Amino acid sequence: MKMSFKTVLVTGSIGLAMCGTAQSADKELIVSHWAGPKHAMATMVFPWLGEQLSECSGGSLTVKVENGLAPPPAQYDTIRDGVADIGWIVHGYTKGKFLTTKMIEMPGWSGNAEEMSVAFQKTHEKFFAAANEAKGVKVMSKFVHGPGMVNTAEKITSYKQLEGMKIRVGGGVANAVGEALGVAGVNMPAPSVYEAIASGVAEGVFFPLETLASFKIDELTKFSFRNPDGMYTTSFAMIISEDTYNDLSDEHKACVDAASGVETARQIGKFWDEADAIGLEQSAAGGSVVIDASEEERAYFKEKTAGIEAAVLAEIESRGVDAKAAHEYMKSLMQ
Repeated sequence: MKMSFKTVLVTGSIGLAMCGTAQSADKELIVSHWAGPKHAMATMVFPWLGEQLSECSGGSLTVKVENGLAPPPAQYDTIRDGVADIGWIVHGYTKGKFLTTKMIEMPGWSGNAEEMSVAFQKTHEKFFAAANEAKGVKVMSKFVHGPGMVNTAEKITSYKQLEGMKIRVGGGVANAVGEALGVAGVNMPAPSVYEAIASGVAEGVFFPLETLASFKIDELTKFSFRNPDGMYTTSFAMIISEDTYNDLSDEHKACVDAASGVETARQIGKFWDEADAIGLEQSAAGGSVVIDASEEERAYFKEKTAGIEAAVLAEIESRGVDAKAAHEYMKSLMQ
């Protein structure tokens, strides 16, 4: 009986050890989010990503979203240095580091977030990835927000009215657009915009429709001036730490790979378009108005911003990319 009992204890101990080994194979990826709990990345994108990874891995690969791990401009370093495993970055917040990403931000792209995100990711894969601008991380997907607009407290019906106004611009090509229009550009991360307008530091903001709800901008800016030809957009990337990725099992790497690329860009773009629709609906209910630029204003905007394309293509060329070929390819995808 003693020997049997000892055998049971040993067998049980081995079983527990084996169980512990199985549990240790589970992996939770920490996602760094910085735009608040009502933002589409928090309510739509990251829950979707978690579902994709969990389903692919049979539940062994999951995500946990953490807010406020670092300010928006520090997100790239936060992921690269392993403070979090996955995050999303604004390329324009890291001045001088990302140049190829400026192509999708230029004026003249009239698509929605889904269309532009797909074109951006495909062009990245074909032309931009070789420039290796994002070192220490693996790019899961590139994407953009919907068409950018000018949102102001005072009614704007002409770009000429913006001259000298204190307008928050978001970095990247948006800064060049603001400069071409003669605004007094104010730079700050998106979460700081509400306070800046409320305190008078800024009189308006370059933002897409979704922010009217997610950042409550419609409480302060009741007028949005929209250009159907495309005024600007902002480029983003969802990234995973290279060290985190390399430490994953082959099965988990395959799941991350499956949640990357063009179809992920498409899905994220769809979510941002849904968020734009929500922003438009909620802001309209609160009395906000969207004003489309007239043909005359669209021509004026095109004239004032005409030099941006050549400047951006020259910057991209400096990274060893055939910028002209990449631009033609991107245009073919957007037609």
